[in-house]
Amino acid sequence: MTAASLSGQRPHWRSLIARGTFVVILLTMGAMGMVCWSASERAIHPPMHGYKWSLASYPDLHPQLINFQAGDGAVLEGRIFNGVKPAVIILSHGYGDNQDQTLPFAHFLHAAGYSVLTYNMRSRGHSGGFAVSLGALEQNDLISAVDFLRRNPATEKAAIGAWGVSLGGATSILAAARDSRIGAVVDDSGFSDAPNVISTGFEHFIHLPAFPFAPLTVWISEERVGADINDVRPMDVVSRISPRPIFFIHCLGDTLVPPDNTERNFARAAEPKQEWLIPGGAHAMAHTIRRAEYEQRVVAFFDRWLLSGEGKAGS
Repeated sequence: MTAASLSGQRPHWRSLIARGTFVVILLTMGAMGMVCWSASERAIHPPMHGYKWSLASYPDLHPQLINFQAGDGAVLEGRIFNGVKPAVIILSHGYGDNQDQTLPFAHFLHAAGYSVLTYNMRSRGHSGGFAVSLGALEQNDLISAVDFLRRNPATEKAAIGAWGVSLGGATSILAAARDSRIGAVVDDSGFSDAPNVISTGFEHFIHLPAFPFAPLTVWISEERVGADINDVRPMDVVSRISPRPIFFIHCLGDTLVPPDNTERNFARAAEPKQEWLIPGGAHAMAHTIRRAEYEQRVVAFFDRWLLSGEGKAGS
């Protein structure tokens, strides 16, 4: 074979290599896209958690079943447990959870005399709504619950507090920053910003490493949900809650939503504010490991700020 013929074949082989590389890249991108689409499905439609308890476990809780409409038309289901005090506490559950998660908290707050509203966030239980959005749309749902209470003759003049755990805690911050009718907030294990919690929780919930899958998964999820999940940043708006009070609770052993999330939120919150960091404990386990103290602190907080002359904000 002559040098001339060899030189004539080189462009052919280079072309084949270039085409092969392009095909490999396309196949890799396609596979990546399929994996991230599947991951987005798990992210916005997480499996429902189960609990060791149910409504039947609390015979002293007698619910009034309710539903109310969110701003986008989704109908959300909930329960009201009527109490004797002139205040209602709205309880918001965590990611992948439903209103049954909050029953132990409804129990002690109702025993303390409060009316309590629990609800299934969008796409949980029998509530409407296409998907979980990590707080982007859930904050509007919580405000819709406040609207419901103000339309209800039995609660139209009641003081309103908000308690939330994990996603529910972040949602409570976001909603209270926009709605002054929420007079006091308890944030148990909430996150400071969606990018941070996606980074730390992605592998736990989605079962894939955050890099390189999280950015594309989040983008696909945002396109499907129609909301900017990366813009969900409670720490950027928490100061707007002042002069209404906020109480932060977090276990120092939390690896799913690390306690530095609460530290960031607390640092940016304005007075009045308080913080309880509990040694040890996993995510959202404060009530489990310090039950009596937890209940005393939370009831005292709401008594002070919703019932006393010192704090009837948000009415």
